Amino acid sequence: MRTSAPSFGKLITHPLTTFLLLLIISLVFLYAPKQSNHIKMLCVAPVRPLQWATCVCSNSAKNIFTGLFSFWHDAEKRAQLEEQVFLLQNKVKEQQDIIYKLKSALQNLSNFQTISKGTQSNPIPADIIGYDTSLFRKSITINLGSKHGVRLHDIVVSQNALVGIISTVSRWNSVVRLITDPSSRIPARILETREQVILEGNATSFCQLKYVPRWSKVEKGNNVVSTKLSDFYLSSLPIATVAECKTKGGALFQSVKVLPKVNIAKIEHVLVIPR
Repeated sequence: MRTSAPSFGKLITHPLTTFLLLLIISLVFLYAPKQSNHIKMLCVAPVRPLQWATCVCSNSAKNIFTGLFSFWHDAEKRAQLEEQVFLLQNKVKEQQDIIYKLKSALQNLSNFQTISKGTQSNPIPADIIGYDTSLFRKSITINLGSKHGVRLHDIVVSQNALVGIISTVSRWNSVVRLITDPSSRIPARILETREQVILEGNATSFCQLKYVPRWSKVEKGNNVVSTKLSDFYLSSLPIATVAECKTKGGALFQSVKVLPKVNIAKIEHVLVIPR
């Protein structure tokens, strides 16, 4: 389909063309030399809307960029403050943990000194730094050694109860054989019935009592304490609580399962009692 070019008359009467012509004429008169102020003001009139629009657009763009920069700056500052708050919260938790450990160690030492006033040895506080995870051995490692006065066969207590005995000593660390270790044999007494027994570990969270007479009236909840039959242990130191008693057929001794007073998995500090 053939189209004709727009006529000059239509082009002249177009609003945009008219505006551009007026703008050009105004600029020519505005910058032409030797023009009166009245003519210059008259020529500036058509340009004013364009100046106003340009000024408005410039200010709007400036405000937008200023707002974006301010938002980005505030977001960055907020992120830095949040990071500082997070670090401070971690620091507070760390300090709370340290305070709890120190308080626990102090309470452990204070309680032991209260019930063992007749003991000549001064207990040495120690931290647990390792656990033996094997199935057939039960031991822990503490952060004290021969340099700190720890010796072989020193006893180890926590929460006023027997935990174990020092089985290996190095210069800086020591290994504690726990009462739950199968090789552990501790002379003990059932507090309520006065029977002399041997407390033996079985590599579980429980121990067992050996040589409890069939006729002994041992009951669940009875307390087991250490005796002075061995030079390694203090007298009347709490060890365990009777959890289960059974008498099998014609056996001469009862099968007695006991639960240690101390849950090793939950403690962080112990006391080493020098012999």
